[in-house]
Amino acid sequence: MPTVSLPTGIDLYYESHGAGEPLVLLPSTAFASDVWHLEQVEPLAARLNLIVLDVRGTGRSSRPDRVYTIEQMAADVLALLDHLGVPAAHVLGHSMGGRIALQMALDHPGRVKSLILAATGSGIATRAGEQCVVGLSHGLVMSLLERGFDGHLRHEIMEASTYFTPAFREQHPDRVRALYEVVARGVARPPEYLRLVAARQAWEATHRLGDVAVPTLVVVGSADTGGSNHVQQAEVLAVRIPNAVYKVLPGQTHGFFWEQPAETNAWILDWVLGHAG
Repeated sequence: MPTVSLPTGIDLYYESHGAGEPLVLLPSTAFASDVWHLEQVEPLAARLNLIVLDVRGTGRSSRPDRVYTIEQMAADVLALLDHLGVPAAHVLGHSMGGRIALQMALDHPGRVKSLILAATGSGIATRAGEQCVVGLSHGLVMSLLERGFDGHLRHEIMEASTYFTPAFREQHPDRVRALYEVVARGVARPPEYLRLVAARQAWEATHRLGDVAVPTLVVVGSADTGGSNHVQQAEVLAVRIPNAVYKVLPGQTHGFFWEQPAETNAWILDWVLGHAG
């Protein structure tokens, strides 16, 4: 698959699969697009034109040695759509990817057919405790210091309940390891990882949520309450975005794309086809 030189100054790696309604998938913080190949690309591309990409700093895309922002990453995606000749697309953003998707919809609503905001938020204004200040969170910094970068990554995916429930980790260690291995191959490394986290932590759009003018589905696992508490953040999105649809996945954490792939792909497809045209 190709890498395109964008007018934003980034050489962006992307893949386009299938035909039909265009759907862009934007992954979690520092993840490359390969994570979508585990469960999403093949089934969704059977009915949709699925577009996946490595955001700046990750995978096979450029890793510039300068400040990253959510606004820059949204501009990268829009420039990619221009390159592909796609005037408007549905956009699904997971975690940090949801911030990129939301920025696109706020600044260029004509380019976004619909939004799926998955386990994400609109900024630190919606957070509580130590998460409510700009900058790297205390918990993340301590984990990186104590475990090192590779140990932190392994802990988040394979040992903690961040991405998988304890029962799933016990019953399906092969699938947990599969996600870890794919993430580890393409994840942003320091210093790009820290630049991406800083971009996520510095971004704020809570005050603009009332301006979202595209159909929006807000989705979160009911157990995604650790760290920055994505349930709390999702509730704010659902209340403040006009006419947003709110979907809570019982018992799920941050990685429902890989723990419940069949169910997740089904509601993604239903949403996109229900907002086609």
